[in-house]
Amino acid sequence: MEDTKFLLSVDGGGFRGLIPAKIVAEIERRVAEKLKNENLNSDLKCADLFDIVAGTSTGSILALSFARPNENDNRPKYDGKFMVDFFVKHKDEVFPSFTPLTFVDNLLHHTAGILNTFRVSSMASGVVNLVRKETREIETTLENLTNTSNNDAAIKTEKKTFIEWVVSIVSPTTTKNPEKEKSISKDDTKNKSVDTSKTISVGPSKSKSDDNTSIDKSDVEVDVTKTKAEHDESLVEQLRFLDDYIKSFDPLKPRYDPENFENLLTEYLGDTKLKNTANNVDVFITAFNISTYERTFFTNLNNKDDDVLMKDVVRASAAAPTYFPAKEIASKFFVDGGVFMNNPTARAYLEARRKYPKSKFVVLSLGTGVHTQPLEDHKDSGIIQWVYPLINLLMNNELVNHDDTMSILAEFDGAEYYRIQPVLKEDISLSDTKEEAVEKLLLLSDEIINNYSSKLDKVVDLLVDKVKKKNKTTA
Repeated sequence: MEDTKFLLSVDGGGFRGLIPAKIVAEIERRVAEKLKNENLNSDLKCADLFDIVAGTSTGSILALSFARPNENDNRPKYDGKFMVDFFVKHKDEVFPSFTPLTFVDNLLHHTAGILNTFRVSSMASGVVNLVRKETREIETTLENLTNTSNNDAAIKTEKKTFIEWVVSIVSPTTTKNPEKEKSISKDDTKNKSVDTSKTISVGPSKSKSDDNTSIDKSDVEVDVTKTKAEHDESLVEQLRFLDDYIKSFDPLKPRYDPENFENLLTEYLGDTKLKNTANNVDVFITAFNISTYERTFFTNLNNKDDDVLMKDVVRASAAAPTYFPAKEIASKFFVDGGVFMNNPTARAYLEARRKYPKSKFVVLSLGTGVHTQPLEDHKDSGIIQWVYPLINLLMNNELVNHDDTMSILAEFDGAEYYRIQPVLKEDISLSDTKEEAVEKLLLLSDEIINNYSSKLDKVVDLLVDKVKKKNKTTA
């Protein structure tokens, strides 16, 4: 019987990859602490502890960074703590504040906000359709103007989106007529020819306060003007954001030039190939081949792809469609592995079993967090209300299906399987890299580590036993 093989798998999840990075750092810390207490070598990194590392998208960044060897020996170059710092330091280069999912996410969130403000689904649907129609007409008009006239002022006047037009109508600050306001005298106001504070009062009795304001605890007063203004301001805010957000997106090309990301990968991964991993660790990375419409697994578990550069594999696995352009490798083009397999654990396990048929396995699968929401409110909803929850539903259930599959495989094979997938109290964006979001994720990671502490201790004990056995063998 061969030694037990330890497999680490990391899901995709954008900047939330900071969570599994923190978990790996904590595992390394706990292992080192236990080994130090027994006077054993405690300078161990992830690739000293795990025999196989797998990842998708942001998980591929972690997996191949852990597998990257030093320049002068076969020891691993990076550990969990380093990768936590890497994510924080280079967050804006690796995870700019846009992904196709987060674009749709933000767009739908604010569309939902508009729906709630209008409180009329059919009206909102009409607005959305008008936006599309009006935007097309405006762009056509603008193009014609551009071709026939150099009058910048004319072009500037024409280039008003439908949403901006709606804002100009409903905004309390943009519909005021200064000349008309000047014509309203103070006497008119006193004589109530203009009612500036229309109030509906319910209740018969009133008393006087110190400032002569009518009040009664049994009365209910609704300031209609104020309520309408707040209603309009809320709608205007949502519409303005939606307008700015749509204008920031060019649907005809990827959102970001990959140069900065690629330079970063070259700096940290160099020209290391999959076949040259630290401690000869096995790696398994997912990507999708859009040239042949095939799933692709970049791995050194066989000799098929082990000559590919690590930096190219990460670039392919993290090439989210519309976010970065597809990555070309050997005249084929690849996009983010998350389009078909955001949790690569089960497939990585099967490939590892094929290579090590007589080994027992300990599998640690790290998620990047999942946010669930009750869907009963959508039982009678239409397409607009269902789009956002449906995307979440499909993505979350894909993760659950792979988790179930791995659980069954582990049960049949006698493998030990540990899955850490925190349920998030709020929906944290995959690409929110603002300082507030960073602090929130770091605190959340500590909370997750605390909540899963007993499970982590089991994994740590198994890893410590592995190190001890290895030391006895080499002694």
